[in-house]
Amino acid sequence: MVEFETIVNPPQEVFEQIVKLTSETEDWAFQLNDYNFWSSNFDQFWLVTVVEKGTLNLVASVSLARWDGEDGPLFSVGMYYVVQKYRGTGLGKPIFQKVMDIAGDNNCTLTGVVKMSEKYAKDFGFDKCPPHWHLFSSLKLADFVIPEKVSDKYTSKKWSDVDYDALTAYDRTICTRDRKKLMTPWFNLKDTFSRVVLDQSGNIVGYGTIRLVTKNRLSPAPFYADNIEAAEVLLEELLEMVPNWQSYTSFGFLYPECNKDPLTLLEKFAKSKESVSTGVFIRSQFTKKLIPTPDHKVYGLADCAHQYV
Repeated sequence: MVEFETIVNPPQEVFEQIVKLTSETEDWAFQLNDYNFWSSNFDQFWLVTVVEKGTLNLVASVSLARWDGEDGPLFSVGMYYVVQKYRGTGLGKPIFQKVMDIAGDNNCTLTGVVKMSEKYAKDFGFDKCPPHWHLFSSLKLADFVIPEKVSDKYTSKKWSDVDYDALTAYDRTICTRDRKKLMTPWFNLKDTFSRVVLDQSGNIVGYGTIRLVTKNRLSPAPFYADNIEAAEVLLEELLEMVPNWQSYTSFGFLYPECNKDPLTLLEKFAKSKESVSTGVFIRSQFTKKLIPTPDHKVYGLADCAHQYV
């Protein structure tokens, strides 16, 4: 009979199993270095796993990040996953409860996939939600084409070539919590490309990052713009930063369904509108207080494990 043990903050090998399996069975998009990013840049971080005893063979996982701010700590739960053959055995719920016990009475957030959202709300109190879901619209790179003309009202620069205080000030219009200590290491991650879009007066009107993720995909995370014209310029010039971007399999936006611009933008870059696929993917959920976001500016979440915008 197989026995099990719980390991907190296991070796990288275990995390790599999580990334591989969640990509294959859930279509999640992560990088292998995300574990180091989370553990190094949040105020506290826990990756709680169950493995087959005496091995590092993954059974279940869940992660928890503590992010301190002016309004106190915010906890976030991510990477909750149970290997398919162990689903329904009850091995996942105890580790989920473990991280909830750590979070205690503090506000906690997660992005709940469709099949789990109601359970998170009912069993663990993640019942403070916006009135909408987040959709995922994707396009194969083989069906992707750069338009002959995009707006000439905007230009873009590498993130390192703009005033960083101005960039972090812009970010506060997206996320009310100060993300300065998270932004720089995020931009500096391997296989990551970031640009900032500016209007004719030099004001920042958006920024975005494209990450090379599992299954040879391009993931815009985050992608923000004040309007669709600025988003066009940002998308075109971000793609041009990625070497041989046409060689990747797909690209997709994860965005609030109340914002119609991400789909419109993707259709503009598609050979045909019919080649864009869209489905309901996740919902932002909180335990104590919903933190509002400017959904009309959000084309892609920063990190659907530990960020809500």
